[in-house]
Parts: sequence; structure tokens; C-alpha cells
Amino acid sequence: LWDLLYKLRFVLTYIAPWQITWGSAFHAFAQPFAVPHSAMLFVQAVLSALVSTPLNPLLGSAVFITSYARPVKFWERDYNTKRVDHSNTRLVTQLDRNPGADDNNLNSIFYEHLTRSLQHSLCGDLLLGRWGNHAMGDCFILASDYLNALVHLIEIGNGIVTFQLRGLEFRGTYCQQREVEAITEGVEEDEGCCCCEPGHLPHMLSFNAAFGQRWLAWEVAATKYVLEGYSISDNNAASMLQVFDLRKILITYYVKSIIYYVIRSPKLEEWVNNEAIQEVLRPCSNPTYADSDPTFNHNIDEDYDHRMQGVSLASFCSVYLNWIQYCASRRDKPVESDRNSHLVTLCFGLCILGRRALGTASHSMSAR
Repeated sequence: LWDLLYKLRFVLTYIAPWQITWGSAFHAFAQPFAVPHSAMLFVQAVLSALVSTPLNPLLGSAVFITSYARPVKFWERDYNTKRVDHSNTRLVTQLDRNPGADDNNLNSIFYEHLTRSLQHSLCGDLLLGRWGNHAMGDCFILASDYLNALVHLIEIGNGIVTFQLRGLEFRGTYCQQREVEAITEGVEEDEGCCCCEPGHLPHMLSFNAAFGQRWLAWEVAATKYVLEGYSISDNNAASMLQVFDLRKILITYYVKSIIYYVIRSPKLEEWVNNEAIQEVLRPCSNPTYADSDPTFNHNIDEDYDHRMQGVSLASFCSVYLNWIQYCASRRDKPVESDRNSHLVTLCFGLCILGRRALGTASHSMSAR
């Protein structure tokens, strides 16, 4: 019965004469001719309530058709977005294609962040009445100056709420603008009554405002609701990393990250004991060896050896040996990590290679 009541209220609200949008010749033809078929429309509403199917307006007119039965989740397609970051994308792919320029990737970040925020606060806020009166199946629009989102309450249990977050609209889109204008519209300033403006009583709406609000298909449940949001600002890395201090910090953390993931790798013992790798890295362990690639700079690389005009194993150990030994001590299986060990030589070679790759990528992107 409640489903039937909701459908009848929806139909009456939708086909009310003052709600009609005479946007085309078809609307002008369909709206008047739908009046004699009101009995059929009532039968359609009863059948759709029995089998739990939605009523869809045909081309936005007053003619309704009964759709097929659907589950509580009223959208059929799986719109789960996939976030692209360092955990699921190769470095070369991120350098060649900027993930920040992908709208789907940006949307997935907003969806993920807002969903996590609602998971922590939605159930408690519903119990405290911050969302007003609510029931299973209700839809709420969270509107702000920067983005809007649709929250659909699927199931409500004892301290548990199942919901879906959809319909993100960012600032600058027509939908977001119209939703914000409709929600923030100052109806209390309306003083009209039919064709005149006699005003209204204190703390009450005028006749026109009350009549218009009564026929809205939605209502404002809460005017202020605080939810942890998310924002993205576009910072040009090329200009940000021109300062030597920032570039030095970047390179230092980059090298430490390489060391960390090398030691954490389950194939570390295989790499350390591989004779082919040891043969390739043997020149690096020579005390007179230093990599003098133009990528290395004394203003950026902390382990730059001024005497040898490059990065040597001795200068590398003076900066990163403690970090290598700390990471090695956190392994379940101990591994030799003194200055002359194969592990230190392996980390040295991979860090040299990683910095060269980063320098090559930055130069190629600057050339574009």
C-alpha cells in the first residue's frame, strides 16, 4: 500500500498542470489526451506496486509505461570505478599518460573518499536525526558549492545501513548549478498570493510559496550537514621541483623507496645469490668506481662524491647504509647487510638505475 501511495503521489506531482513543461508539440498533444486514460494509469500504478516495478514517463510526458521488475538497487549497470595509481600501474605508463587527466580516475578518488566518510558517520547521523525523517529506499542529495552527490538508502537495520553513492556532479555543470539553486532558493521571501502580494504572517510561508513547496517531489531535510570532503588542486611539478631543496628531498625519498621495496621483495635471496647479477655488479664494488652520469648533481644527490665527480659506493653507503641495515633487520629471514655485502651492492646498482630512469623521463617530458 505504501508503494502504491508513493507511486500515486509521484504521478499526481508529475502531471499537475503547473508542473507541465510544454517543451514540444508531442508534450502539447500527450498531456491533454492523457486525462481520459487516468483509470488506466491507476491500474498501471496498482500493477507496478504489486510486482515492484517503476513507472516511467514516456518522453517526459504524462503518459506512463510500466517498466520491468528491478531489485532495490535501481540502476542495472555496475558503475564501480577503478582508481589508477602506483599500486596497479607501471611507472612507465604513469609517465607516458597522466592519470590526473582521466575523469574516471578523478571520479573514483572522490567516490572512494566520500564513501569512506559516509561509512563512518551515516548510521550515527541517521539515528541522531540529522538527515530528518528517513525510510528504506529514500534518496538524498548532498549539495555544496563544489559538488553534489546522490545517496540511496538501500537497507536500514539495527545499527547497520546499506547505501549507495552515485551521481557526482562537480561545480560548473548545469545539474549541479540547478540542484544548488533549487535547494537554496529563498521561499520565505515570496509574498505572493495568486496574482497579488499581500505578504505573509511571521514565521509562515506565503500562499504561493506553500503551494509550490507542497507540489515539489522533494524537500529540504537539513540545511547544514558537515561531511569530510576532498579537493584536488593542479600543481605543476616542473615548476615545483625546480628548487634544489625540494628536488633533493624527492630524490632522497625515491632512493629510500627503491631500497625498501628491494629488501621487502620475496625474491631478494634469489637476486643476492644470482651469479649473473653479481658479475654485472662487480665493477660497482671497486673503490675507484663512480657513476658520473650527468643526471647526478651535487645540489640534488646527497650521496654525490665531490672528489670523484659522481656517485660512488662509499658515498652511497655514508648516506643510505643505516637505512639498508634497518630495512634488512625488519625481514623475517636475516640477510647480510654490511658495507661489503652483495645486498648493499645490489641496492647501489638499482638506485643508480632508478635515478637514471627518472632523469631520462623528466628530460623527455620537459622536451615535450
